[in-house]
Amino acid sequence: MPRSYTNRRYLDALEKKVLVFDGAMGTNLQKQNLTAEHFGGEKYNGCNDYLVISYPAAVEKVHRSFLEVGVDVIETDTFRSNRLTLAEYGLAERTVEINRAAAQLARRLADEYSRPSSPALPPAG
Repeated sequence: MPRSYTNRRYLDALEKKVLVFDGAMGTNLQKQNLTAEHFGGEKYNGCNDYLVISYPAAVEKVHRSFLEVGVDVIETDTFRSNRLTLAEYGLAERTVEINRAAAQLARRLADEYSRPSSPALPPAG
C-alpha cells in the first residue's frame, strides 16, 4: 500500500522551488521589550509560548513581519510549548489550549497573506 503523506503540499511546493521559512520567533519577541504584564504577570514572565493567550498581538506582529517580506512558511509560536516546559510556569494543564491558539493564529495569518498565485502553505510547528 502506498504511503499517504500528510505534508504533501510541502513536498509538492518543494518540487517547484526552495521554500523560505520564517526566522527566530523568540529573538523577535525579545526585540519588543515585553513586560511581565504582557506575559500575564510575573509568574509567566518569559514564557513566549503563553503570549498567544496573554498578548497575541506580539506574536502576530512577528508573524506579519515575516509574511510581509514574502516567506513561504511561518512556524507556530510553540518552540517550548510542551507539558514539561509549561509546567515550569504552572501551565501544563493548558498545553493543548496554548498549542491550539498558536496554530490558529498562524493559520489565520497565513490565510490572510495567501494569494491565488501563491496559496498559503500550512504553518509549521
